[in-house]
Amino acid sequence: MEITEALSFFQLAYITFESVLEVVIVSLAGFWCAYSGLLPKQGQKVISLLNMDVFTPCLIFSKLAKSLSIAKIFEIAIIPLFFAVTTGISFCAGRVMAYLMHLDTDETNFVVANSVFGNSNSLPVSLTLSLAYTLPGLEWDQVKGDTKDSIASRGILYLLIFQQLGQALRWTWGYKKLLRWSGETDDMSRVGLLESQASIANTDENDRTAVSDDECLRSRTPGYSITTASLNMLKDSVSCSVSKFRSFMNPPLYSMLVSVIVASIHPLQHEIFHSNGFINNTFAEAVDELGALSVPLILLVLGSNLCISNEPMAKSHNYKKMVFASIVGRMILPSCALLPLIALCVKFIKVSILDDPIFLIVGFILTVSPPAIQLTQITQLNEFFESEMSGVLFWGYVILSLPVSITVVSAAIYVLRWAEQTT
Repeated sequence: MEITEALSFFQLAYITFESVLEVVIVSLAGFWCAYSGLLPKQGQKVISLLNMDVFTPCLIFSKLAKSLSIAKIFEIAIIPLFFAVTTGISFCAGRVMAYLMHLDTDETNFVVANSVFGNSNSLPVSLTLSLAYTLPGLEWDQVKGDTKDSIASRGILYLLIFQQLGQALRWTWGYKKLLRWSGETDDMSRVGLLESQASIANTDENDRTAVSDDECLRSRTPGYSITTASLNMLKDSVSCSVSKFRSFMNPPLYSMLVSVIVASIHPLQHEIFHSNGFINNTFAEAVDELGALSVPLILLVLGSNLCISNEPMAKSHNYKKMVFASIVGRMILPSCALLPLIALCVKFIKVSILDDPIFLIVGFILTVSPPAIQLTQITQLNEFFESEMSGVLFWGYVILSLPVSITVVSAAIYVLRWAEQTT
């Protein structure tokens, strides 16, 4: 990698400022749409679903399938480790801030959730794409003839893997534990659980009786054997595995899987993207056009989510402490440990994708990204500190995202320059 030495800090900051301001302007359009009533909550959900099911998969396929290769797939194995380290440090930061603010159990869980679950979708994706095409010197020396499109596609790949890991953790640990009242399951739902357990017990008892009678009948049937029972068990096991796989998968992941398959078959990849033939001029171009809609719509929804509802929401007595602890625990405290750690790894560990400049940019952006917008949806579903969540998003996105992004991207470029120097 070769970073242009001629660029000063102010030039780097200005280029980053242009990219961030582009994101802010598009987000402001979404804010205005929500404020004026043009984009109500139901409309935001429809756009999010369209983006999730159509436009984002097209963006992923158009960027990844075109430039992905088998070698690159093996190189990204370090990302789950990076996710685990960042999650662990962010968790500790959230706990420390909650302890310093003297928060109770539910308030602590709220701060920890905001610290752990950073935005890896809207702001990082749009900012990474913008920087990939504007910042000079992001070419990776391990890729011959590296282009802006290749840089952008690698950035999206890194973000996508991080995003899916975070998504899985967010809707399990976050939804079921951190962003839920601590006594809800025991106190509010105990009667319902007991009733459902009693109903299930009665049903199971009836099922056991029916199964026992059925097994006795089968044992007397001439064609029935242990082999038949084994086949039935195998069929049930396969069906269960398929159901679990389908419940885990989503359209972006399916798109990523198809991209890997296409990239693994070089003649197919060439025919779709590089041959300038019928498929390239029709199918590939159509997918490119659909994918181009993804990022603007993501930012529109991001801006609309920042529009505060007219409905009054009660604030807890520790409102200011919770908002402050969440912002510091997410955007400031973890970066004090993670940014130097990432810099040292890039400098001294020349393995895998650590030498890729766009990976360093992505890593720095993810480290200081504001809390995930999706946490708003979870707090609304669980009716859990909704007012505090709005305050966290306002400070994270409206106030801090611009200066923090400019600072951290400029720092990432200087780290790349430092890493180039001989040790």
